[in-house]
Amino acid sequence: MTLDDRIQQSMDILNEAIDKHNPVRVFAMMSGGHDSLVTAHLTSQHPRFSAVVHINTGIGVEQTRVFVRETCRRYGWRLLEYHPPRGCTYEEIVFQFGFPGPGWHALPYSRLKERAVRQLVKDHQRSRNDRIMLVTGIRRAESQRRMGYSDAVQREGSRVWVNPILYWTDDDKLEYMERYNLPRNEVVDNLHMSGECLCGAFAKPGELDEIGFFYPDVAERIRRLERHVAAVNEHRIMCG
Repeated sequence: MTLDDRIQQSMDILNEAIDKHNPVRVFAMMSGGHDSLVTAHLTSQHPRFSAVVHINTGIGVEQTRVFVRETCRRYGWRLLEYHPPRGCTYEEIVFQFGFPGPGWHALPYSRLKERAVRQLVKDHQRSRNDRIMLVTGIRRAESQRRMGYSDAVQREGSRVWVNPILYWTDDDKLEYMERYNLPRNEVVDNLHMSGECLCGAFAKPGELDEIGFFYPDVAERIRRLERHVAAVNEHRIMCG
């Protein structure tokens, strides 16, 4: 498919989802990665577009948050920045449960992102039957894990998740960014991820060292937290 075909396919997905669910708000969920950037740019061209939403997990690279804010200012997109609620910060999670590792993504996601999304929906529903549309940059080609996404539109109660670029390739994304001269996030170019959430910074050997090479302040914060958690746990063991 040509890029124009892909764009039309994505707009068809978005239009059909809006026609079917008639959401009261249409939000583009922007992590700061290039997939979510392309999706935000696409979604912003729809007349029902409401705003960009960024979940500030509190444990990401600050440069990504700056990128999201500056990009929204550049294009005149309204930005809503949500945070985990009190009691669900990354520090509170690791002090209670330890550091996330491979296969332990559900808990940090629930505390850092899911509850922020829950608040977003609550803030914008006028009645319990209202539906909120959350448009994401998920692509099957991005990772093995996301190849399991079979539907471009999924409803969860009042939430309607839409993945308009689900079928795009990496080349499609890059061609779109070049055509519309979209800015690049240096964090993505350096780390090959958005850096908006580093809750799994210990998920694979050397990952934290790689983060530290480009963003030493971020890595040191995590290492400092690791030392604090280790000290607290040692104290608990000694005190029974």
